[in-house]
Amino acid sequence: MFTLKNENIEFSLDTQGKLVHLLNRQTGRDYAGGTPLWRIICSYGRCQEEEIPAENSIAEVQQPAKDTLKLQIVNPRSKSGETKFRITITIHLEEERLCMEAHLANHSASGGPVLREFQFPLIGNLQLRPDTGLIWGGQSGQFFPRLKEAVAACHTAYMAQDNRAVELSTLYPGASANCHLVHDQEQNLYVGSHDPTFQYTLHLFRKRGEEIDDVLVKYPFLAPGEETSVSGYVLAPVTGSWHQATHIYRDWCNSWRRRPELPESVRKSNGWQRLILRHQYGETFYQYRDFPHIRQVGKEAGIDTLLLFGWTQTGHDAGYPDYYADAQQGGQEELKRRIAAFQESGGKVILYFNGQLIDLESDFYRSGGSQCTIKLPSGAEYRERYPFGGDGTALRRFGNKTFAVACPSSPEWRRKLLSMADLAIELGCSGIFFDQMGLSTCPCCDPTHGHRVPFTTIMKAKADLLEELRAYIKSRRPDMSLGIEWDNDLTAQHVDFIHNVSGLADVVNKNWAERGEKPFGTGFFEFTRYLFPEHAVSDRDIRDDQDIERRVNHAVHLGLRSDVEIYRCRDLISATPHYKAYLARINEFRDRNRDLLLNGYFRHDEGVYCDNRELQVSVFRNGTLFGVLISQNHLPITVATLRIPHGVYLAGDAADPVDGKVSSSSPDAITVTVPRNTLILLRFAVQEA
Repeated sequence: MFTLKNENIEFSLDTQGKLVHLLNRQTGRDYAGGTPLWRIICSYGRCQEEEIPAENSIAEVQQPAKDTLKLQIVNPRSKSGETKFRITITIHLEEERLCMEAHLANHSASGGPVLREFQFPLIGNLQLRPDTGLIWGGQSGQFFPRLKEAVAACHTAYMAQDNRAVELSTLYPGASANCHLVHDQEQNLYVGSHDPTFQYTLHLFRKRGEEIDDVLVKYPFLAPGEETSVSGYVLAPVTGSWHQATHIYRDWCNSWRRRPELPESVRKSNGWQRLILRHQYGETFYQYRDFPHIRQVGKEAGIDTLLLFGWTQTGHDAGYPDYYADAQQGGQEELKRRIAAFQESGGKVILYFNGQLIDLESDFYRSGGSQCTIKLPSGAEYRERYPFGGDGTALRRFGNKTFAVACPSSPEWRRKLLSMADLAIELGCSGIFFDQMGLSTCPCCDPTHGHRVPFTTIMKAKADLLEELRAYIKSRRPDMSLGIEWDNDLTAQHVDFIHNVSGLADVVNKNWAERGEKPFGTGFFEFTRYLFPEHAVSDRDIRDDQDIERRVNHAVHLGLRSDVEIYRCRDLISATPHYKAYLARINEFRDRNRDLLLNGYFRHDEGVYCDNRELQVSVFRNGTLFGVLISQNHLPITVATLRIPHGVYLAGDAADPVDGKVSSSSPDAITVTVPRNTLILLRFAVQEA
């Protein structure tokens, strides 16, 4: 037995490299299941994915120092034969965590097997309790209260080998953070990849029979004669709330992330109306001459910004990257004039561009644009289709447009995006939006782009491209905002606002209102908002005058701007009068409390103690100012007492002043009456202990 141990952790491997203990010594919780610490996938002959079972490998374990273990695997054998792989793993114990790195080498002869995937650290047969859950950055943040059930629900029918394992996974970058938490009440196992290369990392849970494996997957694709090193693996059993576990990741992020100052156009905005003027299939919903009406409708709902889609002659999701204003409406000069008038009235216009799609029918593609597109291993282009439709069914069923996807390392594509920025600046917009730039992209296999094949650090190239775009835009227009779609830490550091992904306010218990239950969802954007509260992020999918109060209130609880997209961006908020009236009232409340709710830092429920679990509670910090936002959606009325250590109560505010109110307050506690659907903000001055 080889053991690393201190007052926080006990980590033990047996002589075959099997994980015998991964113990939180403060609580006695052991996560280890007695299985090998790694898994390797290779391509061997015609088989492109073949497992090298760790059980068939000879592992040598050494302990060169009290705080260090070394594990070496040499020439492991697959079912197709012996490989010439050499894996060297080093494990260091550092106070509250285990830090690991691996060196991978493929010494096979030319034409031999490729080391495709390195799955490590593998916590096989993860020891679970019935209520052990999972918190991670998939879909901008998710919480699965019962991990085993969540994995078991991931059957793929015939697409994968479900007979061997059922798998739940999320890919970073794309996922908002490169860590996850195996969550128990008041303790968590932190599993993170503090990898400075930002290569693709899959966070993977595999259910084999009744056992669950937890592992990180890297994709080295080592051909014979190649080798590489991977650093930054971190395991840490953490006692306390999930907030404490996330500090491990945020502390690492602080060593490399930039935190740009938000422009006033973002700081002072409640959000935008996202509107398509002309759609992919040719239908025109609004024209440039309608801008005054669009501005007035938004103003009535407390929304000052227009996120302008479909403003080109070809319409939304068509013709990219050839962006030409509609000649029939007066062309670029008319669009520029209308944008200026919109902004002179106190509004703001953010102009849409797609950051990666190339229409196969565009002039750009036909004149050589295929040179900068992502290629598959076969050399064929990677393509995507977005089948929007009108009144019929054929377009939605069979599609209309096909897109190639640009590789962000292509110099030609970089120049194209800079020209888009030039156009937005020429048109006088307050902001520019590049769609899909935080979204995971297929690794490129075109060697002419100058990157390694396959390009598994392609998201780092996206981040570098955004950094270049930001520097260029700010050099010409310092007050102009830059935004993207999809929230992940790597790309978000270079932008001013983020248009979020779907599913933030989805609920699991669909009949919560009829049953009087607190609504509960798998979306857990609280995780990402707590990690990166400085991001200016929108809500999404609040539409159609359905379940408005709960969804809008939830967005306010997360400190989000409003993304108003009525009937999938085809109409204005005046078409949904209930939503419009409610959002107008909520925006008055947000305006009164902008210093906390939009420009403060979201801290989830940290630092407040509430005796009523029926409430949704959010904390916002701005210096020594401490705000507690409370609401509930499912009870006619309820009462709660809150305690804020070292807090001095200053004032309260409600979105509907007629309703919620403070019943009593004292130096130690404050009691509040909370009616259904009423947002109440309590302000405190906090002195640190």
